[in-house]
Amino acid sequence: MLLGFVAVAALGARAAVTLETGEIAGAKFTIARPEHWNGYVLLLAHGLRDEDRPLLADLYPEHAAYKAMLAEGWIVAKTSYRRNGIIVADAITDLDALRDYLEKKDGAPKRVILEGESMGGLIVTLLAEREPEHYAGAVAIGAALRIPEKGVVVPVAGQPKVPLIFLTNESELDGPAAYVKAATKGGEVAPVLFRVARTGHVNVNQAERLVALRALNAWLDHGRASLPAPAKGSAWFDATVVPGPQLSQVALQHDLKGFATRVTDVSQAYGNVAINAQPGDFAAAGIAPGTWFELRTERGSFRVFYGKDFSSVKKGEWVVFGNADGFFWLARNYGDAGATAGLKTGDTVVMRQERE
Repeated sequence: MLLGFVAVAALGARAAVTLETGEIAGAKFTIARPEHWNGYVLLLAHGLRDEDRPLLADLYPEHAAYKAMLAEGWIVAKTSYRRNGIIVADAITDLDALRDYLEKKDGAPKRVILEGESMGGLIVTLLAEREPEHYAGAVAIGAALRIPEKGVVVPVAGQPKVPLIFLTNESELDGPAAYVKAATKGGEVAPVLFRVARTGHVNVNQAERLVALRALNAWLDHGRASLPAPAKGSAWFDATVVPGPQLSQVALQHDLKGFATRVTDVSQAYGNVAINAQPGDFAAAGIAPGTWFELRTERGSFRVFYGKDFSSVKKGEWVVFGNADGFFWLARNYGDAGATAGLKTGDTVVMRQERE
């Protein structure tokens, strides 16, 4: 049942994309529509979010993978689910409801595919096993295949009924690899594994997402033989796309002990802060991996560790680490970095060597 609706807004005078937001059964949604729809739909399933975070259908049509799909005429849509926390069964219901809403408003789609990350990767895997009449295929990114709901491990049959691609960082291959191996033995549609040669969780860039989406559609259009072949002796295809080198975008300070960097995004769902600094910028300022340094903001200064991921620091501590696009995340482990420092997109912050 549709409970709320917000008017459509255009994404700029030249952008042939409009956004619609609304709510169905407590789940918020955002739909990005191209000017000329080709009949295809991409539904997005997000990962686990803390229960105290706001419900957000945070769709970013300007992100390269979705921008490319929209340019080809796809509708791209996302639901917040009706609540945060561990939610699988109701999340599936919310995705189904958004699909039904689209069909009623835009007409029966020719194809609906799914993309999900982390817990969302589990959700789209389950849908690939259960719903061949509604969903043509799925891409599961960093799929958390054993998330328990209400103390019970969600069963995963390992028998997808539609094409399923796992896009997974090299440090998390075991679960998806085991699923693919089991399904290959007797599944109606054998899934495939795309590895990204980078550690982390859902640490993939937009180019890699697009590789997987393109491969899924090629599979649907031309059959399994259209998939890229894995390297000889390997069980997976290497989908890694290494970001090309870019000129520095920061302002190095005169004493060469720090630099000013710009906030390019603040995650509404998690509070993580994207900055336009690159590894060479930290090196130029004498800030080495595995060391602490000072972050200066208008709200004050904070002690930050140059790590590899969230687990590099204790709960509540600050950390920076490289992202898949060649830049950096500034974050707090189990904390909201953006809110703590009062940061927003476009702000400038300073990274300085730690005072002795």
